[in-house]
Amino acid sequence: MTKTWQAQYFDGRTPTHLNVVLSADTRGIRIKFEDGSGRLWHRVDFRLQQDLREGPVRLEYGEDPPETLVVDDPEFGSNFGKNFTNRNRLFTPLLALLTVIIFPALIYWGIPSVSGLFARFVPLSIEQQLGKYVIDEIFPNRVICETAAGRQALEKLHTRLAPPDSDYEFQLEIIDSDWVNALAFPGGQILIFSGLLEKSDSAEALSGVLAHEMQHVLERHGIENLLSQIALSGLFKLLVGETNVLTETIYQGVKMLSLLKYTRELETEADALALQLLIQAKVDSDEMLAMFRVLQKQSPSLPESFSTHPDMSSRLKRLETLIAQNLEYVSESILSESSWKSLQNICQS
Repeated sequence: MTKTWQAQYFDGRTPTHLNVVLSADTRGIRIKFEDGSGRLWHRVDFRLQQDLREGPVRLEYGEDPPETLVVDDPEFGSNFGKNFTNRNRLFTPLLALLTVIIFPALIYWGIPSVSGLFARFVPLSIEQQLGKYVIDEIFPNRVICETAAGRQALEKLHTRLAPPDSDYEFQLEIIDSDWVNALAFPGGQILIFSGLLEKSDSAEALSGVLAHEMQHVLERHGIENLLSQIALSGLFKLLVGETNVLTETIYQGVKMLSLLKYTRELETEADALALQLLIQAKVDSDEMLAMFRVLQKQSPSLPESFSTHPDMSSRLKRLETLIAQNLEYVSESILSESSWKSLQNICQS
């Protein structure tokens, strides 16, 4: 015959209680009410709120306010509550250990790996729509520089560098800004800021940066970042409960900014693949090194161990090593001097 205990049940909403009968099995506690109805509290769903040695056993189920069971019979505590307590003494530290070890490992290694895999299955049309949306959201009032000679020179650069068998149709814009940078977006759109043109000593130097951004597109790094951030946002929402509009606003900002910042591994990959583009296009790769040295002066001097981005000095050393392995290829001028000046001064008309 199944052992039963008398208990008081509080629903958490009213101050009165109901007299109930409890029984226990391997799954948890069965509650039988006076009207004949019943409930099952699974072991993993309720918690002990009072030490068994100092009074009645008090069990709680749910959150704010919880349902409560109070059992005065000391036999319940010795026969059932003790096992419950011992199990939780082991379970709680184990759960904490798993949380500390597995969750960070999942975030650091698992999410980026899975995101890179799924990025390959995103349709190109979706990439293009996403890229245009993000550009318009982040740079809604951008001033696009355009002259016939400057555009013609830019198209020469583009045609020389872009892989002929690529599915992407790159769209390049020169933006009137002092920012010494270029940004690639999903789908093939690349923004080149006039500050970068001013700091570039040659068309070949600019080509190194442009090839780097093209590889971010070709390798779908932007989509990979976005999928990673969506996954991380999902975990964060799960933890904080997604309680207000501010939280959602932060998520949206993170998603868009994630398209502009790449991890150390993705930046390193883009550098190496950009060098391959330059070699295939017969563009002087030493000029890429010169351009990166200029960018080094523009980038923050944060130690690599404290940043997700590779330190520019480390990037230069890696590129120098790779270039030394490809010394035999012959480079050819990519633009005439007049065409380069037309491109470099495209925002000054």
